[in-house]
Amino acid sequence: MKKEKIPSERVQHFHIGAIDKNSWEVKQMLPVDGCIILFCERGEMEITSNSGRCVMHTGDMAFIVFDIVTVLTRMSDDFLAKFISVDFDTAQDLFFLITSNRFWDYVYTTPVFALDRDARYMAKRWFASVEWLNAKYSEDTAEKVMLNEVENFMMIISEFAESHFGVPGINHTKNRAWLISSIFLGLLNRYHTSHHDVAFYAKKLNISPNYLNIISKRILGVSAKEQINIQLCLVIKMLLDTTELTVKEIAERLHYDDPSYLCRIFRKQTGMSPIQYRNRQISNQ
Repeated sequence: MKKEKIPSERVQHFHIGAIDKNSWEVKQMLPVDGCIILFCERGEMEITSNSGRCVMHTGDMAFIVFDIVTVLTRMSDDFLAKFISVDFDTAQDLFFLITSNRFWDYVYTTPVFALDRDARYMAKRWFASVEWLNAKYSEDTAEKVMLNEVENFMMIISEFAESHFGVPGINHTKNRAWLISSIFLGLLNRYHTSHHDVAFYAKKLNISPNYLNIISKRILGVSAKEQINIQLCLVIKMLLDTTELTVKEIAERLHYDDPSYLCRIFRKQTGMSPIQYRNRQISNQ
């Protein structure tokens, strides 16, 4: 059976539905445009998120974000999760206006987290209410109300995570520089396989490459070029971990004519060659 991407529903900026064993391919990157919010009703799902593994159990919440390389590694036969998928532009607005940077820093390192009994009950009721809203009312009404519903839900979950897990990090001011860096990461997630130059992303953002490097260094801690290489290495690791593609085939998939150049980037980021990395992963299994 051919497995489908997340189904499209009536509401333009939000997709709503359920995910089960037949929804996603194992060892494939998850199809994320902006953000997918998941609530597990039963079973287990294991994912690799930026090369870190985590397992989602019954009653857990997950946030799969556009700028995280996330691969499905295992899903139980009885797995069922409700989801709401938010498009890229709306997700950017939610990140900028509603929640703290600390919350998203936490999500990037811990995309799956357990809810207590009260929060689990609230999440289950919330997903049921947005399903009802989407099915019951006109597209215009559902679209307007859904935005408010998601905003309210994000505020509640963000506060829950910060109060229950002691969310670490500095809550940077959400200024224009922060917004540029956030959009840059979203663009990088979309185009990293085919565009590796800073100039391409600077043009998309209507700024100079030098200014993008300055902003990236200030907000992300590394230059734009270094961030591009970090993203590429995460994808290379994912492909080495989950496929049997050769280094040459990985280079071709990432639009590198010279595999040795890709190997130099990988070695600079990880301290080892792609083959050494793959062999080490195999020996650790």
